Amino acid sequence: MNQLELKELYLGQNDGKKEAIYKDNFEEFFINENGIFDQIQRKEKFLVLGRKGSGKTFLAHYMKKVSSKNKSWNCEIRSYKDFKFQELVNLKTEDVKPNEYYEIWRWMLLLDLSRSILKDSNMKENEHRDKIESFFEENYKSIDIDSKRIIEITKANKIRGSVFRSFIESNFGDKIETGSYLDYIEALEYSVVQALKFSDTVHNILYDELDDRFRNDDYYKNSILSLIKSADNLNLKLIENGIDAKSIVLLRTDIFSILNDPDLNKIKRINTITIEWDAKISKSSPLIKMIITKAKKSSALLSFASDHAVFDILFPDNVNNIPTEKFLLERTFFRPRDIITFLNSIIEKYPSHSSFKFQTLANARAEYSEYLLDEVRNEMSGHMPDVEIEESLKLLKNFNRHYFYFKDIVKYYEDNVFHYKNIKIEQSLIHLYKFSVLGNVWKNNDRGGKTYQSWAHRENNSDLDFSKRMVVHIGLREALSM
Repeated sequence: MNQLELKELYLGQNDGKKEAIYKDNFEEFFINENGIFDQIQRKEKFLVLGRKGSGKTFLAHYMKKVSSKNKSWNCEIRSYKDFKFQELVNLKTEDVKPNEYYEIWRWMLLLDLSRSILKDSNMKENEHRDKIESFFEENYKSIDIDSKRIIEITKANKIRGSVFRSFIESNFGDKIETGSYLDYIEALEYSVVQALKFSDTVHNILYDELDDRFRNDDYYKNSILSLIKSADNLNLKLIENGIDAKSIVLLRTDIFSILNDPDLNKIKRINTITIEWDAKISKSSPLIKMIITKAKKSSALLSFASDHAVFDILFPDNVNNIPTEKFLLERTFFRPRDIITFLNSIIEKYPSHSSFKFQTLANARAEYSEYLLDEVRNEMSGHMPDVEIEESLKLLKNFNRHYFYFKDIVKYYEDNVFHYKNIKIEQSLIHLYKFSVLGNVWKNNDRGGKTYQSWAHRENNSDLDFSKRMVVHIGLREALSM
């Protein structure tokens, strides 16, 4: 039997969008954890939540790839990378906060559905589709127009909607042929709904990369709230009309958690799916199974072996007497991105090795730790100023203890406060816990002194307990020079 070489393995990329572009058959490596693909096709589900790196974008591109093989399914991804949410300020309405951006998002959702309608080769001829086509030709010249350009044209308040209404009556009784998007939004919605009744095609529009310019301010939060509520209401209207079409919003869990609106709890309970990878540490972990599945799909040598056999081939040793699955998983935030990054770094350095040997795993810790710290910085960005992020991390680095109590780090902080002028110690520790830089650890004497830990990435809605001992995430220690 030929010997396996690590370079034969394809475990994926740590960026779902790039993986979809780089790998022609990337869809064959999709892991349908918790039936996530089946869940998103349920008519009531439209909000996809997950931590950064959990697989939201990969799911979106998988849906698009699968739909491309089905003539009765139009699926498009709208990227909002680099989109400046402040651009919407000039298009907000007088509605009560946070709904002032509701109508502009409704307009953009309708335009995206309109573009999907114009690409629908299965749609029977009808006057409503013809109106939409004429409207696009009159205003945008093409259906291949991005969101930035749509906003530019909309801000000019010169939308031509004669195909919907022959004129608009001004306050002075004059007849004008152009106006605000608000003058035509009802007519556009009516035409979209009626046109969709002439086709059996499924229409899905996915809104991704909404976090690229995230800032914890009213511009961003109110805009995202308006998007979610607009998508919810438009999707309901389509369902009521017997139409299989919906807008799907992909959003980071940490961003959703800071949004506040009376309708959000209903949406969370009824319309939301969350991408989560079980936080248990064992060989049966979904993340370990993901690695094994991808290894089997990419290697003819492994393809017919059992999962148990493949694990033993890939990971033949413990690492310093620590089971390999524990060594790997404890260093992650239980996301595909983390474990893929860790193992890919070994494949790149040792392509001719036949397995992930204990020494190569140990040697990869420092580089991986730098990656994980950068991920933490990126995820915290927007929630707090960059200077506070850096000083909070510098405090941990200089304090240089894996385990500590609150009183001990407070004393160190107060003795060296001139280095940390931009942070408040309690708030910094709370943020560090929220993004899993820190956890709590304690012993339960009622259970024979068994040790317990709590982490934000393993327990939803948990909070830092200042009375318990704190611990620095093991995956970050090398990057923090511990």
